[in-house]
Amino acid sequence: METTTDQPMDQVIQVAEQLNTYGGLLINGLYFLIGGLLVVYVVNRLVTRFVYPHIQNPRILKVVFGTTYVLVLVVTVLLILNNRGFETENFAQLALLVVVLGGVGIFFLLPFFPKLPFKIGHMVELNGTLGIVDTITPFHTHLRTFDGKMVFIPNALVMATKIINYHHTPDRRIELNLRITNSSDLARTKKIVQQIMVADEHVLNEPSPLVLVVDASAAGTDLTAYCWVKNADWLGVRSELWSTMIAAIENDAAVNLSLPVQEVIVSK
Repeated sequence: METTTDQPMDQVIQVAEQLNTYGGLLINGLYFLIGGLLVVYVVNRLVTRFVYPHIQNPRILKVVFGTTYVLVLVVTVLLILNNRGFETENFAQLALLVVVLGGVGIFFLLPFFPKLPFKIGHMVELNGTLGIVDTITPFHTHLRTFDGKMVFIPNALVMATKIINYHHTPDRRIELNLRITNSSDLARTKKIVQQIMVADEHVLNEPSPLVLVVDASAAGTDLTAYCWVKNADWLGVRSELWSTMIAAIENDAAVNLSLPVQEVIVSK
């Protein structure tokens, strides 16, 4: 009876002894691991901010920091094994060699790996749908449109269609197309549109706003106005320019928008 009663207590004692034996080792390993990863992370962030914009091939830095992360993990494991009495000299050399050669191999092979040309948070146009990339899974890309819809696009379709990524473009062009009647004052119309774009504080001075006549027919004269804004302002400024332009044209007797005309021929 006494032996049966003492068994649970013996097991607790054995667990406590093991924790006492390995606890300090695990804590030291975690200190080294967390400290090493934190140092690499901080250096990586600093390099990303101050060095990446000034080098032609930032891929090498990405590979170096990725390899460094793996090295920290490998060295941590080797230190734990070494403290437990395992012979790690030959194994350590092989492990470190594999990590370094793997990093070199990835550097040369990375451009050939298939990958999506965008990341989460990028504003893109996929298969004719404009929105912000919300999630990327192995099978679908989730695109959140500006009217609140979540569009799920198969990655196979994404790779087979035209992709426009606006994230890396700091400035974006606004294009406004309108048609006026042939009896309208063309010079005055161009001046009105030009002044509206120049007066908007979000419109960039370079490249300067421009209004061009692109077509003329019996239905009217087609004009296209171009201006550049910051990428983040594109939707709002485009809407505001249209609103201001329509109000200005409606209040000007010398300018009239051309109405669509449908010609019906009745044969006898």
